[in-house]
Amino acid sequence: MLVFISDGKPSDKLLEHQQRRQGVVCRLAAELKSKLTFFGMGIGASGSDFYQLQLLANTAQLWGAKGQFIHAGLNPASLSVSLSSMATSLTTSRNDLLSKRDMECEQIEKQFTMKRKANDVAACRTETDCVTRWLFDPKKDEWRQVDFFNHKTQAFEIEKDPFGKGVERLAYMFRELQPKHIGRGMGWEQVGNTMVAKGSRFIEDEETRETRLTDSCRVQTKARELAKLFNGKVKKSPLLKPTKDEASFPPPIIFLKCSVYEYMGTNGDTCALLVEKYLKGKFKKFSSNNGHVNANLDRGQSINLEIGEAKLTDFVHAFSHWVYVYTDHDLLVCDLQGILDLEGRGPVFRLTDPAICSKGKRDRNGSRGRRRRYGKTDLGMRGIRNFCCRHICNNVCRGLNLPSIRNGTR
Repeated sequence: MLVFISDGKPSDKLLEHQQRRQGVVCRLAAELKSKLTFFGMGIGASGSDFYQLQLLANTAQLWGAKGQFIHAGLNPASLSVSLSSMATSLTTSRNDLLSKRDMECEQIEKQFTMKRKANDVAACRTETDCVTRWLFDPKKDEWRQVDFFNHKTQAFEIEKDPFGKGVERLAYMFRELQPKHIGRGMGWEQVGNTMVAKGSRFIEDEETRETRLTDSCRVQTKARELAKLFNGKVKKSPLLKPTKDEASFPPPIIFLKCSVYEYMGTNGDTCALLVEKYLKGKFKKFSSNNGHVNANLDRGQSINLEIGEAKLTDFVHAFSHWVYVYTDHDLLVCDLQGILDLEGRGPVFRLTDPAICSKGKRDRNGSRGRRRRYGKTDLGMRGIRNFCCRHICNNVCRGLNLPSIRNGTR
């Protein structure tokens, strides 16, 4: 972690010093990337100029590192909260690096070549043996077989090279296929829309794969359920209604519905892929599961509400806050990513691959258990505390009458 502390202008206005500081941050961020966390703390009265610290934080992010600026103020309480946030960031960075090191030791990454562009033509493989589609039922905690998206589907094709990758998964273009007569023989043709298939970046056994798929579908289904409730609350709030001169409406949050396609591989073993709709548009990451909140996206996109102006992304961050309050401080939906769809009658956030951080259940001695209720991305109280330290309430939070969570967790 790289920490800069300043009382603002005029002490940090010298051009020579500015260039030297920025050069240090650029070099370290370019070399260490996500392993580096830059933390800028401004200590001064309200209205103090901390442009240089904010610029350094943005520079760190631009070069692939994590950057954060906090105005700590002058009173002891604010300084205490800011120092606590900095300590939490340090702990989070350390744990993340240790976790990645452990994962690298334990997991063997698959060999793959990324597509240069998502819409490039790519080689595909076709799977026709024992293809079935399954949905996870969280209430019964079991899988049930369902129909394909298209009733004529009998097979599918998947591109050999992924167009996207995350920490855990690779994303491929995926298409359902139906039989097609070609001369005297038979072939296959696409039916329906192109979708996305997601597979692990690592070689895994059947048990590990089943656990990963179940956890992924359980998390996304729960997030989808909570988002429906949140949208209803937003719609009913009188303070979040658009003003008379506002043409738009508050954007609903919708998580994609995911399913699993099973098929028989070349060796006769059962294989499976997570499949969901393809999101067209600029994919953005609004928050992470370690507390990072990207509050600088879509600065120009806002809406006028009865309570005042709100950025569209304020609804995404308020959703995480609302879930934490609604579940009585038990769950936090985070790692929010996807697109802001502007093609319909109104803006819609279409999200995928969320994480849920949960409190561990108390044992007989009153201490919290560490079992991950929502898979590997469930960071538990650590993820919840990090979000609470960094979340800044906005007009959507206030319109929903949500209590502040900045000072800690229960």
